Amino acid sequence: MTETDTQTESPEPRKLPARAYLVGALTQFGVGLYSPFLQAYLIDMQVALRGVQNFAEQGAFRSVGNFAPTVLQPAWGATSDRVRNTKAFVAFGTITGFLVVYMFLWASSPLEMIVLYAIQSILFSIQIPTWLSLVGGLMDDRKRGDELGKLGLATNIASLSATLISGFIAVLPALVPFLRNLFGGLGPILFPIQMDEQAFREAYYGPFFFTAIVGIISSLLSTTIKERPKPQDGPRKFPPIHRLLSQPGDFRRFCFIAVFFSFAMSMAWPYFIVVQKSWLNNSNLEIAIASAVMTMSIIIFTVPFGRLSDRVGRKPLILLGRGLLFIVPIMYAFAQNVYYVYTANILAGFCVASGMNAITAYIYDISPEEERGSHLAVYNTFTGVVYLCGSLIAGVLGQLILIAFGSEYLSVFFMLLLSGVLRFFASFFYLLIREPREYSSTLWLEISARLPGRRHDADIV
Repeated sequence: MTETDTQTESPEPRKLPARAYLVGALTQFGVGLYSPFLQAYLIDMQVALRGVQNFAEQGAFRSVGNFAPTVLQPAWGATSDRVRNTKAFVAFGTITGFLVVYMFLWASSPLEMIVLYAIQSILFSIQIPTWLSLVGGLMDDRKRGDELGKLGLATNIASLSATLISGFIAVLPALVPFLRNLFGGLGPILFPIQMDEQAFREAYYGPFFFTAIVGIISSLLSTTIKERPKPQDGPRKFPPIHRLLSQPGDFRRFCFIAVFFSFAMSMAWPYFIVVQKSWLNNSNLEIAIASAVMTMSIIIFTVPFGRLSDRVGRKPLILLGRGLLFIVPIMYAFAQNVYYVYTANILAGFCVASGMNAITAYIYDISPEEERGSHLAVYNTFTGVVYLCGSLIAGVLGQLILIAFGSEYLSVFFMLLLSGVLRFFASFFYLLIREPREYSSTLWLEISARLPGRRHDADIV
């Protein structure tokens, strides 16, 4: 190869290192161990203490889970951008956030559970924007959608495995006695024997305990990632958070567009678990399988959609994902058995695979490299406030319907239908997104090229 050839050759695009895949997969493995069962744990606690559910508490619990992880994300994102040691924030947020999950076992009331969940979510929020900022600096702009898709594939496989394992160990009666014996004198302290109405807690010992263990391992490994040095020129100031939402531009437009759909989407969240636990009497294993089929759907579609977004743009994938999500709460509202739930979750996974990575890539596209952590954090906080309002209002409204009409079924059915209708209309606001650059193809061309009978010669260059 001549010197001229070497000079004209494009540099090899940067790819995420294997250590980033390992840390991301371990972290999502930890999330997959506990997250599918949190609302089920709260419902079991409510029934054990009072014999009935409370939709207002469930709405508040879900609101905390939506808002608390985002409330301090601008601070974490800005601080990591300023300090330029992102992986330290990733490690601290991972270990503290996962250790608090184990403390859920000692919550004695729904209120205590809500407070602990808020603390856990705030601690884990340190990890979220800093991790995205860290991996954003390790990948090449030209292959961002593809790299995010492959990372999503690895992390979702890990989450799927964890959820299935967690579902099995939650219904495995011999596990808790085994753990008590394994730890000797510490066994009864780590896994106390529960009597009478508190016996429901023992089903959650395994998932919550192993979450803490995985958190410790993942946080230690995250410190070994070789972080790409950030630009050293210019003063180390906190990004102007207020300007990001007040100055006209693509980022502010995207945040405001997200308001309507985020509110409509979060209204259904407190009620999905009610359909599974109360209407269909699903076991923890069936709840785990429902979560797993959604994750499997994400796994199948995330890499193809990531690559597709690099060719056709982020907007078509966001529109596709958001545009079909209205069907999910409607399917839950008419669920007659667990297979309705499985089908709805498969569709939800398709939509998440289409929309979420495209949203992250879009924010990367429209934000300066040195402020990506802050842009992601501000977006997450902004939508988190909307999620807080949506789930909280939906919970209170559902409880009022229950009091007025005395029918839990009517309350849940109405709220799920309302969420579906509002999702449908709110999805059209994403038509207002503006792409920051031109792309080589369109979604329709990609689809039509793969229809039976179409020639693919044009794809060969």
